Amino acid sequence: MIPILTKILYDNESLFEYERNESLGYSIPFNKIKARLIAMERMGNPILNDAFYEGMGEMYLDDYHSLAEFLYKMPQRVAQDLLCRKSGAIFVQKEKLDTWMEVISFVPPTFFIAAFVLEKFRMSILSTRNTFIDFVNANLIQFIHTAQPIAYIPELNYLLDENNGLNDLHIHLNGSTESDAVWQYMIHNPYKTLKDFMDVFTAKAAVRKLTEQTIANFTPYTLLERLKKARQLRSAILHKIAINNELIHDTSDDCIADFELENLIGNTSFDFRLPPILDEILFFLIVFHELENKDDNYLASWLHHYLLIKGIAHRLTVMQQSQTGFPQFQLITENSFRYSIETFYTQRFLQLAGGGPISYLNIIEGRFAPAENSYKIHLLTSRIKQGFEKAQQNCKFLNNAELVLIAHFIKKKDNEKNLPIRHRLLRQELKRKAMALAIFIEKDTQAGKLVKGIDAAASEFDAGPDVFAHTFRFLRMKGIEKCTFHAGEDFRHILTGIRNIYEAMQFLELQTSDRIGHCTAIGISPDLWMKRIGPVCFISQGEWLDNLVFAWYFIRETKCLELQQTIIQIENEIAEFSHKVYGAYYPPYILAEAWKMRKYNPLLYLEQDYVSPTDDWYRTESIEEERQIREWLKGNPDIQEVWSAYHRMKGNPEQYDKLIKINTNKIFNAHEIYLLQNLILNEMATKGIVIEALPTSNMRISYYKHLNEYHLCRWVNGVEEEVLLPPVVLGTDDPGIFSTNIYNEYAKAYLNIEKGNASSTERLHKISGLHKNSIIYNFSNNGQ
Repeated sequence: MIPILTKILYDNESLFEYERNESLGYSIPFNKIKARLIAMERMGNPILNDAFYEGMGEMYLDDYHSLAEFLYKMPQRVAQDLLCRKSGAIFVQKEKLDTWMEVISFVPPTFFIAAFVLEKFRMSILSTRNTFIDFVNANLIQFIHTAQPIAYIPELNYLLDENNGLNDLHIHLNGSTESDAVWQYMIHNPYKTLKDFMDVFTAKAAVRKLTEQTIANFTPYTLLERLKKARQLRSAILHKIAINNELIHDTSDDCIADFELENLIGNTSFDFRLPPILDEILFFLIVFHELENKDDNYLASWLHHYLLIKGIAHRLTVMQQSQTGFPQFQLITENSFRYSIETFYTQRFLQLAGGGPISYLNIIEGRFAPAENSYKIHLLTSRIKQGFEKAQQNCKFLNNAELVLIAHFIKKKDNEKNLPIRHRLLRQELKRKAMALAIFIEKDTQAGKLVKGIDAAASEFDAGPDVFAHTFRFLRMKGIEKCTFHAGEDFRHILTGIRNIYEAMQFLELQTSDRIGHCTAIGISPDLWMKRIGPVCFISQGEWLDNLVFAWYFIRETKCLELQQTIIQIENEIAEFSHKVYGAYYPPYILAEAWKMRKYNPLLYLEQDYVSPTDDWYRTESIEEERQIREWLKGNPDIQEVWSAYHRMKGNPEQYDKLIKINTNKIFNAHEIYLLQNLILNEMATKGIVIEALPTSNMRISYYKHLNEYHLCRWVNGVEEEVLLPPVVLGTDDPGIFSTNIYNEYAKAYLNIEKGNASSTERLHKISGLHKNSIIYNFSNNGQ
């Protein structure tokens, strides 16, 4: 990571100082800015002494003598270190990809791309307008739709040459737009941005939490004022450059207002206005060139102020290095900044296709959230389909690409804890959405045929696989054959993540070539997890009991000899927590059988005595199967009693959710957890269930600091023990939120595999295996 330099957009104190002094002529002494950058570094690791940070400041900041020099030289320094040019295109240096991805989580990539091409830029572009397009075509055309350069890895390019492109098998279409495009929309549509944000800011605590941890005293109205100020600063900067270079002579305030880049450079031959990514790159490029020539402190202050406002938007739309865990990721998904720009889909598909010399996109498995009636699903999927077809017409890289849609249901908190049946309202919502989806697929022959699978996404802290089990069986019965499920992504305790993966397999009745997304709980090193989480963790005593019951059952089922010594301790712990949670000392086998019953619909078996044979929703089991289940429950009243108590129909339900503090290594040490992980991997491989690995997403959300800690190499290089490993495919998850694309996810996978000291031939073989898995196990054709 490059210290200090990338904190430039984090400097809230300087932003507040600009806002206290509203005059466009105000500037902050550069020494004060340097001191603030050093202070932010110190806050990140206060254990280091002042001598260290003074040395850091001297090494990284003392080369710059003014703010103007810092703003145009610093990004050049970073860009030259991380980027390279090959065959006229800009790439990320292979060995610097991990650092690049960190850097652009702090600062949008357009800032560095502009700096990288600065030496090629000449002032004649501004004075001789007919050379502008030539410059763009020669240097920047790859960024017409995306600000993401790809890593330069010849082995991956060879893989692409042999195939039609890469398959992104896990991408959420909402959350895919890059922050530079979002920013351009925000400053050109401040009042629409305000309207959207007002609604979510008032309604959602998560949105308020994200703004509170981003900057103090943030309100929708301060957002509006800052967006208007950024637009004003941008116009003033461009207007001043135009005057300085005698391109215009009108210096009136009316001329300054809404002065756009096109006013400076003339007709660009692009439709309507410059594409947003190019607009931002060229804006930075022109300002850098002006600062380089004139060292204008006022111009530098305007740019600095503009960047600080943009930094807020970037932190609200891109997951930061300072954020860990799914709840922090979910804060970004809850805000509204992508709402309007993501209403239509053409630009998103163009972004995903890239724009460089390499065509890297073949199959897109886009996830969308179904509505509660079939007509709304039809409208949404038709917009997605039309957007994709229009993008294909406008981009040669998409000519042979294929779109597949996966309907994903959203996990939600069980907020109505006074109601019997856990997640009662969510289960009823799932019923409405699943039935609407079934009707849509049956009747809509155009967009409906694109829907090839189902998924459930969002926080595992909110709902587990059991809540979705009935919905998945119903939709399989209605003809949707393929299933995937987010599991093992984030967890209070690693045993919970492992259990969720197992429950997804068992409760959802996953079959060969079905998939599970993330699965970090069976990849991450238990030693690393214990080190990062610390000696204790907080968990509800009901969740801990469920983990114990699962472990007891799974160890006995797999007959793992190395784990047998834990059984007595597990049984003692189960006895203690069975009494705490359910008020009675139930034996482990009773609790295990009640836990396994969660795959069935409690609304059916715990509340209803009879279901009509014509009731499609409840008829996921045959009449005979339903009769046998009811008779079995009557013959096992203790099991029915525990299942009912779990669903708050008996006993003291508050005890299940009561928080406790336990030692992280309670009962299971790191090696024993490692064995459990291997057993689950073996189970998945035996069943033919595929893992969806998402390198950037997994690293940001989980406990990793560096790519060499990531667990993909464990799944691909293998483990020392004789463990079957399931197939693995790759995806981007939310490419806008994580600032990535499918090529760079393959690049990260390649570099992670490389850490196993495999030869280049072996690395190519393994990365080729990942790609072949995506051909075999995609939901488009399932290898047919």
